[in-house]
Amino acid sequence: MKLEPECIGCLFHQMLRAFKIVKPDISSDIILTAQKKLMKYLLEIDINKSSAPIVGKFLYNLVAKMLEIEDPYHSLKDKYNRLALSYYDEAKKIINDAEDPLFEALAISSIGNTVDFASQHNIDLINDLKNFSSDKFKINHYPYFKKSLERIYQNNGIILILGDNAGEIVFDKLLIETMQKIYPNLNIIYTVRAAPVINDATMEDAKFVNLTKIVKVIEASPVPGIDLASATEEFKQYFYENNGIILSKGQGNFETLYGLETPNKEIYYLLKAKCSLMERIFNVKIGDLIFKKKES
Repeated sequence: MKLEPECIGCLFHQMLRAFKIVKPDISSDIILTAQKKLMKYLLEIDINKSSAPIVGKFLYNLVAKMLEIEDPYHSLKDKYNRLALSYYDEAKKIINDAEDPLFEALAISSIGNTVDFASQHNIDLINDLKNFSSDKFKINHYPYFKKSLERIYQNNGIILILGDNAGEIVFDKLLIETMQKIYPNLNIIYTVRAAPVINDATMEDAKFVNLTKIVKVIEASPVPGIDLASATEEFKQYFYENNGIILSKGQGNFETLYGLETPNKEIYYLLKAKCSLMERIFNVKIGDLIFKKKES
């Protein structure tokens, strides 16, 4: 999707927040210099052909360059991976005790989407888990998803799961384990970012939480979303696989896929509304869970 009016102010807020999170005592001159570079970049690109995550790649690469740190969020990603792992057993019990474990696993996976340092939504992973209620889904296309999943399982199709954040990846692991239990030998491919950006999960995170031991994990593109122009050939092979479905996690993936032509491909968006733009598009409130099948 192209940049929307809500995106511009949000991008500058993200930049300020990124500097303050990583280096609270950073000088105002460095931040202003970076903001000017972002202004120049926005003036030079075609905003009708660019999405917020694509601009986000420039933004966060610029922050990393000015901080002289390749992966500014590395320690925070490690912190949230460890925090999520500490709730792994509790979340697994919730799933196993549920009347519909698959739906419960999807819901917990969406709650994991709380971990996002670029959003307007306050991070409160612990509170979200403890106060979990599946009725928080304001849009729920789970019945369609279950039928799609059963169809590809019977026809040896593939489900391509587009991962999002570190920390969240732990709850995606639970979702995958639940799918494997219900649908033995289901063909599952999980994607991570091809380079560090914000707190998005990379192959390092997938290995740390042992996700690579239970499912095939591949790198997609080096942006906080899906950019086919810079995506790996392996990713494009699975993305264009006819006999399969896509489960897109998080807002960045949604923003880059929204409006993209994907013939003969079923896509399901699983995310938590974190900004006013998502409120407007989905007609929900910040904090609401969304599980929506892409309209043809």
